[in-house]
Amino acid sequence: MSVSRRFFLKSGALLSSLPLAATAAHAADPAATASRQVGPAPVRTTPVSDYIVDGFKVNPSAPIVLKGRRDLTLDVYRKVVWNHTPVSVDPAALKQIDAWRKEFLDFLAVHPELNVYGVNIKPGDAHKQRLTEEELKQNLSQGLNTGISFGEPLPNRVVRGIILARTSGMLGGNSASSAALTSHIIGMLGRKELPVVPREGQGGAGEVCPLGTLFDNIPREIHLGLKEPMTIINGHPTATALCVDLALRSDGIIKLTEQVLALAIDGLTAPSEHFGVQLEACWDDPDEQKALQNIRAYLKDAPVPRRQNVQARVTVRDIPLILAAAYKAQRNLKQIAQTVLQSSHDNPLWIPKDQAAKVGAEPYVCSNGSYHSQIAMNAPDEIARNYADLATVLYSLVQCYYSDPVAMPGLDNLIYGNMQMNASDWQDETRMLGQPSLLPPPQFGQNDLCSPYMRAWNKVDRLEKVLAALDAQVACMASESIFIRGDLKTSPALQPMLDIIRRRPGRFGPRGHHVGRRVGAGGGPQDHAEQKGPRPLLCRRGAGCGRLYRRLQSADRILHGTELCE
Repeated sequence: MSVSRRFFLKSGALLSSLPLAATAAHAADPAATASRQVGPAPVRTTPVSDYIVDGFKVNPSAPIVLKGRRDLTLDVYRKVVWNHTPVSVDPAALKQIDAWRKEFLDFLAVHPELNVYGVNIKPGDAHKQRLTEEELKQNLSQGLNTGISFGEPLPNRVVRGIILARTSGMLGGNSASSAALTSHIIGMLGRKELPVVPREGQGGAGEVCPLGTLFDNIPREIHLGLKEPMTIINGHPTATALCVDLALRSDGIIKLTEQVLALAIDGLTAPSEHFGVQLEACWDDPDEQKALQNIRAYLKDAPVPRRQNVQARVTVRDIPLILAAAYKAQRNLKQIAQTVLQSSHDNPLWIPKDQAAKVGAEPYVCSNGSYHSQIAMNAPDEIARNYADLATVLYSLVQCYYSDPVAMPGLDNLIYGNMQMNASDWQDETRMLGQPSLLPPPQFGQNDLCSPYMRAWNKVDRLEKVLAALDAQVACMASESIFIRGDLKTSPALQPMLDIIRRRPGRFGPRGHHVGRRVGAGGGPQDHAEQKGPRPLLCRRGAGCGRLYRRLQSADRILHGTELCE
């Protein structure tokens, strides 16, 4: 088998088989691989039954009953959106939702002169015109799809997340929606098929484009009342779902990178004092102390003594501090994700009597800018910068291995030179993706500002894949170094990773398990278990450098653990 095939199958096995790897984040998703659409997006559907988490079919837990918007936690989101746990609204909560809506309708009846945006006046530039009775009826029954979005669809897990996030204001009463509409939207999570939401052409304020595509059929499925069409398409559930998606995926991504960095440190036999407990007395930051502790835990009882009194490269010494910054960004992302998930974000926003009384005010319906979630846009930017920094560290480690005579003695420089160039391209891409997402310039009329939430998520989504590719390359180089020095062992905490990398190449199923058999040198079937003895992933002769990099495919496929060489 060629070195190229061996190298990348090992890489794929690593990233797909570790329990802490981010494979749940990139679960097999038909929507994510659909062909690109040009022009108006047709109403398409994606089978929910095909959704897979970490290489396995979902395993829903006990049904969840929501009593209010405070029940929408990150853990509930993970269970409902990723694991397809059945969810419903408590009957008492539904009764309260209808009570809030009646209070809203009574308020409008008492104040007929009040102009309420999107309720009794026209939206957009025509907001100064009141709706006629005929226009009002038409507004309540027509479809919501703008028909202008296009491109590759959002993953099914994100679409499900938008649906769940849309219910927050409903559960809190601020949407003034009926119990029937709330139950209907919650019920969409139990459908076998969901509308496909494109990820291009989604600008503008209020998320009208993605929400109009997702909820287009609702007016044809149930009767909508006053304000409910505006409730469906105005808010920030898309930005919320994208933010929560990144927050939950960050666990596996950062943990896997942390493990790879520790394995790289072992391969370079860096001095243990760089990560000694004594440093914790000087480093007062808790995240920096945590990084030191984690690295020591991964390297505990490693069989090879560390090189003492030799200062390792700057990259190696800086790893704990760069990891600490990633911890901080991740914690901030999770906090913001939790906040926006539980927030009411309608425009207009209904403040019922019981809530208004808490601040000494009267019930009111008011136009506002709560549909604009600036923090849900900025938080992904912060984690993007830290992912880009981690990618730079991984690229620098490639350089370290290339030039370290102890780690990589006597190997063909051409092979590793090509690896450098390959990693350089990935690292350069991360520098571009790590740039901030700024508010776009003003548009037209009322929609003079919008949030680039989709752009922020797209770049982090790509960053994760590039980071995973660098993880695979550094892990394989570290494994090679350990093999060359003749130890074949690392610390007990990292040995499972090393075993996966060292496993004989073949077709890898979920979590890197071999499936099937392959033809041996004699032409007959040869079981992988019968092939004894470790072998290097790379060799001096016959490496096939060109094939090695031509066969490199997307990190998304690496994360899935699929056959990487066609």
